[in-house]
Amino acid sequence: MPAPLTDAQRTTLRAVCDTVVPSIEHRPDPHGHWARKASDLGVDQAFEQMLDTFPPENREGMLQLLDALDQQHFAIQSQLSREQLLRNISLLGPEAAAGVGALQGLTLFLHYGMPDPQTGTNPNWETFGYPGPLTPPPDTPKPIRPLAVSGDTTLEADAVVVGSGAGGGVVAGTLAKQGMKVVVL
Repeated sequence: MPAPLTDAQRTTLRAVCDTVVPSIEHRPDPHGHWARKASDLGVDQAFEQMLDTFPPENREGMLQLLDALDQQHFAIQSQLSREQLLRNISLLGPEAAAGVGALQGLTLFLHYGMPDPQTGTNPNWETFGYPGPLTPPPDTPKPIRPLAVSGDTTLEADAVVVGSGAGGGVVAGTLAKQGMKVVVL
C-alpha cells in the first residue's frame, strides 16, 4: 500500500483541481454548472484514490510535481498565477508537460464523468443534456483479464496484438469473438 499524501500534497492537489475547474461567476447558471469547482464534487479526493493505482514511477513523479508546486506556494496564489505556474512548469520539458497534462486531464475526466456514489449521476450531466447511464452496468465477470508477469513467462495464444488503441482494440476484439485466444501487449 503506497504511503498517503502529506497534508501539503493534499492541499496542493486540491488547489490544482480547482485551478483546472474553477468556480466562475456566470449568469444565468440554472444548474450551478459554472459555480461548481472541482473540489465541490470531490475530484481531489477521487484523484488521490486513483494515485494509489498508478505505477510506482508515475505516482512518484506526480508526487514530485505536487511537491514542486507546493514549494511555489501554489495553493495560496491567485487563479491567474496558478494557471501561469502550471503553464511554466509544462514548458520545462516532456516529463513536466506530461505530468501537468495528467493533472489537468484526470481532473477534467473526473469532474465531468464521475458519478456521485449516492445518486449515480454527475450534476454536470444535466447541463449537457446527458441523462446518465440508462441501466447500471451488468454484474458479470469481465472477459478481459489483465495479467502481470515478472521474469521469464511463456504464454500461449492464437494471436498477439501489440497496442490496445483504436486499431489494436478492434483487431483483438474481432479475433476474440471468433474464438481465438488473444494476448494484447
